[in-house]
Amino acid sequence: MGYSPIIGSQVRFVLLGGTEIGAETLLRWYVLHVLLFPFVTVIFLAIHFWRVRKDGGISGPL
Repeated sequence: MGYSPIIGSQVRFVLLGGTEIGAETLLRWYVLHVLLFPFVTVIFLAIHFWRVRKDGGISGPL
């Protein structure tokens, strides 16, 4: 990640929140996994259920 040319060091800095892994980095990734991923999963499930109801689900043989 930090070794890719041109933008590697900037991407590494943004993902780590600094030059090394610290408390801020761990907190950022914890929040991402505990809050953001489940929220995105619920949104995708809601869209999926809406589309199944709208289109009538699977009809006919596969």
